[in-house]
Amino acid sequence: MPSLIDVTHPRGIYLPEADLWLDPHHGKARAFVSHAHSDHVARHGLTICSEITHQLMVVRKSVKKSGTVVTPKLREVFEWEGWELRLLPAGHITGSAMLHLTRKADGATLLYTGDYKLRQGLSAERCELMQADTLIMETTFGLPKYRFPPAENVIGQMLAFVRETLEAGGIPVLLGYSLGKAQEILCALRDAELPVMVHPSVAQITEVLTPHLGALPNWRPFNASEATGHVLVFPPGAKLELPNMRTLMLSGWALQSSAKYRYGVDVALPLSDHADHPELHETVEQVKPRRIYLVHGSTREFASELRSRGYDARALGSEDQLELNLSAH
Repeated sequence: MPSLIDVTHPRGIYLPEADLWLDPHHGKARAFVSHAHSDHVARHGLTICSEITHQLMVVRKSVKKSGTVVTPKLREVFEWEGWELRLLPAGHITGSAMLHLTRKADGATLLYTGDYKLRQGLSAERCELMQADTLIMETTFGLPKYRFPPAENVIGQMLAFVRETLEAGGIPVLLGYSLGKAQEILCALRDAELPVMVHPSVAQITEVLTPHLGALPNWRPFNASEATGHVLVFPPGAKLELPNMRTLMLSGWALQSSAKYRYGVDVALPLSDHADHPELHETVEQVKPRRIYLVHGSTREFASELRSRGYDARALGSEDQLELNLSAH
């Protein structure tokens, strides 16, 4: 049995044997970037990412033209300095990718999920997991209370909100991040036969992603003087004051009873682009790792759950990564 690939956390996830950082927040010599959300992007000497992620980073001015960017095709083996790399669809947002590494010397493997979900969304490819000895996974919703309802139910509630607001003479405003959630919202509106206006940042991103999204509703950039009768798609926090507008926030955090008040909206619905608690367990069962490192969210709590089931699970970057070195499951 090969030795496990080393994983360290010196202010970020680092694989010393490959000299590769995973989604570091600050510029590094060499890094893998799982997707183009701003909290996962920095300017690196060498960036490995999907082609769509690269396009988005260029549009959002997150990369220097002089930097080296390598964009392997999804699922294809990329040979690199004694390693085999594969980018796999992560299901998070359009272009998001997991990274699977194989150490050619002995066949040891590692899977880094980045942000992901197993549920099939409307705007991203379905996630594809692959067996690995070491699993580094995000646990944003790592508590048992986070169990998302079926997306079709949530979308049905969203469409009912939209139609009720329009029939009452109001302006429905759907809130979601410009990259990812906004495109999911647009895809959910494509069969509603309703005119849509979007915030300029949503328009910029959607223009880049349109070839990858399939059919979309008839949308155009926001014009306040003509907003009546339209569905508006805006990012949270964007300043907007219109008469008779009603706001709906789409977020996994809507499962919290205080979400409506925390976001200052009329309605909050739980539509997420992250894995929920059951999906986290399903991920571990499918990957069958010998060791698991957890990042983001409820890492310690979920690590404790996994250890109770016999896994060697550690909250990366926290004290409990030094806890019991349990035998592999």
